[in-house]
Amino acid sequence: MWTDTRPPAEMPKLFERGADVISLAGGLPDLDVLPLAEISAQLARLVRLGGKLALQYTTPHVAKALVPAVADLMAREDGRADAENLIPTSGSQMGLTAVALALGAPGDTILVQTPAYPGATAAFRTAGLRPHAAAEDADGIDPQRLRRDVAELRAAGHTVRLLYTNPTFQNPTGATLAVPRRAEVLAACRELDLLLVEDNPYGLLGFDGTTTALFQSLDPQRVVYLGTFSKIFAPGLRSGWIAAPEHLRHDLARVAEIISLSPSALAQGALAAYYSRSGWSDLIDRYRDSYRERCALMADALDAELGTDSPWHWQRPAGGFYLWLRHRDRADAGPYARAAADRGVSVVPGGHFSIDGEHADGLRLCFSNVPRKKIAEGIGRLAAALTETPAAARELAEVAG
Repeated sequence: MWTDTRPPAEMPKLFERGADVISLAGGLPDLDVLPLAEISAQLARLVRLGGKLALQYTTPHVAKALVPAVADLMAREDGRADAENLIPTSGSQMGLTAVALALGAPGDTILVQTPAYPGATAAFRTAGLRPHAAAEDADGIDPQRLRRDVAELRAAGHTVRLLYTNPTFQNPTGATLAVPRRAEVLAACRELDLLLVEDNPYGLLGFDGTTTALFQSLDPQRVVYLGTFSKIFAPGLRSGWIAAPEHLRHDLARVAEIISLSPSALAQGALAAYYSRSGWSDLIDRYRDSYRERCALMADALDAELGTDSPWHWQRPAGGFYLWLRHRDRADAGPYARAAADRGVSVVPGGHFSIDGEHADGLRLCFSNVPRKKIAEGIGRLAAALTETPAAARELAEVAG
């Protein structure tokens, strides 16, 4: 079971060594696409004209000027943002913690789509919840097995209230749950009286501009939606939101206020100012173009280096940040990640995304922030590590023999 208590952002550092490391580990956006001169001018104007407000404590609400920016983002995936039910956060990580504290109780079981974002499972455990992998088939979360598993857990005395999902361009797999399956999962949640937590950092980053209807759009009163500006603007502003069902707004808002006391008026003002002048479309398109190019370079390099006979297999994602490799023989990927680190390339092994070791055969590669000229070299180093048998794997094989 994954029990590392370090902040999720520190995990990739485990596999970075020396100055010549090519990092395929950290899920960082490509901030080269930001119009920094324009943002700088807007921030200067905001501080010059309204600094006493922008730098002061503020009320625990999404600022009125920012609501249209949030509504625009959610509408692009058929979601709905009601101003009175929006709760400000410092990003999805705070939202996850607020959900766990407000809607769960210590000892509760929370069903989690796996492989899972480690920050989510860390937030749930910190709140005293017990993550349990949601059963999946080839199409994602399996609603029939969900019904069976919840029934068995409850029969064994476990309290199960929540299902956590990262359904679009998932971290770490890059996979997207299709709309018909989303409807089936929601039907099961209604039958089981489960709330669904929809964590959606990457949904607008489809390479061809395609979007998928949110869970929230299908059943707003059953879904707690977590949004963030970190991936479509910049993570340094630490700003996001919860779109809460009306009947849960008070509980979620109370906990969010306890965690943060006050959202950043400066961050919200900067985002609102940018949106009012520029909208989102051009910036999101620039992000999509950057990630589409980098993903193609990485996938092409994998094809060239490993070919079709490799024990490692992968699928090209249609959006997001990540490419997920798995070993066909279910071998532990940890030794391969260490062998890659020895060759100067860092990746994150699947154990970091596991609840009970069930994805130890995976490797997550992140293409979003790798310099274009370094991608082929990084994949070449990685392929050299993946096509050898690391010492730890050899020792296990010798013991088994």
